[in-house]
Amino acid sequence: MREGIIAPEYKALISEEEVDRWREEFPILKNVIHVANCSQSAQSKRVRAAINKYLDNWLTVGMDWDQWMSEVYLAKVEFAKLINADPSEIAISTSVSEAISSIANSLDYTSKRKKIVVTDAEFPTVNYIWLANQRNGAKVDFIPVNENHQIELSEYERVIDENTLITSVTQVYYLNGFKQDLTAIAEIAHKKGSLLLVDSYQSLGTEPIDVKKMKIDILTSGNLKYLFGIPGVAFLYVNKDLIEQMKPTITGWFGQENPFLFQSRYNDWASDARRFETGTPPVLASYAARAGLEIINEIGVERIKDRVDMLSAYTLEGCIKRNLDLVSPLDVNKKGGTTAIKVSHIMNSHELEQELRTKNIITAARGEYIRVAPHFYNKKEEIDKVLDSIKEILNSQRV
Repeated sequence: MREGIIAPEYKALISEEEVDRWREEFPILKNVIHVANCSQSAQSKRVRAAINKYLDNWLTVGMDWDQWMSEVYLAKVEFAKLINADPSEIAISTSVSEAISSIANSLDYTSKRKKIVVTDAEFPTVNYIWLANQRNGAKVDFIPVNENHQIELSEYERVIDENTLITSVTQVYYLNGFKQDLTAIAEIAHKKGSLLLVDSYQSLGTEPIDVKKMKIDILTSGNLKYLFGIPGVAFLYVNKDLIEQMKPTITGWFGQENPFLFQSRYNDWASDARRFETGTPPVLASYAARAGLEIINEIGVERIKDRVDMLSAYTLEGCIKRNLDLVSPLDVNKKGGTTAIKVSHIMNSHELEQELRTKNIITAARGEYIRVAPHFYNKKEEIDKVLDSIKEILNSQRV
């Protein structure tokens, strides 16, 4: 390992032979190098089959509420298994934006404890939601990222106080892959009486999360990134001890104890996490979500993390070797799967992404950076091809 890079010992929990077998599950990998998993994972045969199962059911049976609701529930079961929760603590939503909005509108901002602590590392939608609730009395306080695009743990000690109602954090910074210590943040937040909400969209599936052991109060994630799903579905975990205290104003018929009672004179919020649901659930997307989650749970997140960390370290080393402008942590223990390379001083990142597509390489541009985010199915030689191509294109722009 190149000097300056810190990486955990690679245990090869998934062999190259097993990776080769799994690659057959993702047909696009035969012709394309897919390292845009921080944006959208490769399509699997199982997920495609699950979508077709819904379409076939719709075609041959028509309206089939019982089957649809069963599939939605089974998707919740797989998500609960992934994070060590009970299915009764899981709500289904159409997006993380909707899920967090439901939480934000469940909180009481009329007492002394009305402060919301957020960070500049959040995906913007999260902060927009908290800022919008200022009209309800919330007071939003920001923790900045430092010059290295990271957040010092001491910042949480500084900003969270006895007036903090909830601390809302991402596990992995979408821009450069910086990873936070959720257990330590939870301890700081709870010491001050604050709840902890975690957005795990950029990490779940590659980073083990145990909401009970880590003492996470609320967690949410969509499925189109490392969980092999599609847009239009997200999950929300709320600790069972909190659920009945919260009465969301963003609600709907599926947020009621019995959606099919069809009374319309009063709110009868569900006694479990279903109370955070709104309208008709995303049925087709739930089929896809369940299939993708089953793959993750079958392989095992610890095994996936081992390989993703290895590929992450290899990507860092490759960037340094090629003199690419890294903005990600060099310590893999403080990093998710995403590696960000600054390219804006040479060319537009989206234009670079499009140029790479002509070489059958899928990356993910974001602002000033091109992001390389492998999953367990990627190989070292693919990382070399990606980084060589980035270097070649950037060099061509300097001429």
